Amino acid sequence: MISSRQKKGVFWGIIWSFIAWIPYYTEYLKNVRSLIGVPAALGLNLELALNRGDAFVFSILLGAGIGFFAASLLEYLYSKVKIIGLSSSRKKRLLRRGL
Repeated sequence: MISSRQKKGVFWGIIWSFIAWIPYYTEYLKNVRSLIGVPAALGLNLELALNRGDAFVFSILLGAGIGFFAASLLEYLYSKVKIIGLSSSRKKRLLRRGL
């Protein structure tokens, strides 16, 4: 089952993939091309390696996969990793009472 955080990760990954093509077609965002253009570069490399397909479609699929993976990783870290001292004051009071 896909959680809402994972759906948001896929959505933002697709948006990132669309934005990644801006430096390749225009002169905008040229300075941050290596950071923003990761899905586009991976899509281009995959098209060259397979010798078939469309780099734009590959970049959208890769961006969605990267977004899903990042959202899954964040969800796992939020559920499993607990940082002591950052809990709310209400929880602290209940723990002091023994509840």
